[in-house]
Amino acid sequence: MRIAFPFFVFLTLAAPLHAVAADHGKWHTDTAHGYERYWIESSTGARFTIWCPPSHAIKNTLIDIRIKGRRPAPGTTVLVELDHKLVKFRAADDGFIYNDCPACSDNMTYFWHRLRSAVKFAVQLEDRRYSGFSLNGAREALAGSVCSRQIAQNRR
Repeated sequence: MRIAFPFFVFLTLAAPLHAVAADHGKWHTDTAHGYERYWIESSTGARFTIWCPPSHAIKNTLIDIRIKGRRPAPGTTVLVELDHKLVKFRAADDGFIYNDCPACSDNMTYFWHRLRSAVKFAVQLEDRRYSGFSLNGAREALAGSVCSRQIAQNRR
């Protein structure tokens, strides 16, 4: 997965999207080459993206966070606040958050459900970069379970 993802990102940037796209409040969903993407951009330009693989397996779900134009530093803790509850993730060597271990998949499932029901959503990185994100439309954009097939059903 870690080797294939940079190639996928290149394909996404190099090729036009032949996909379903939808906006739900401030949240956006689209599909490219089988990958589903759920993303939000803050008023300051920070971006939070969840990439769901074609297999829809939780263990292959990837989170990409960019605050002030940069991903988290390798190996650092990423704190996500959802209604005053913290969910911790660990950034990999490339700054992405992978969910490829049993505990990681459980954490992702917990995070996904909290994200769908929360009122407040913010991210803080170890280097003190911080951004708040809107949850307006998150419940409609995100499926009932992690990376289940829902984009086509949520089209407006």
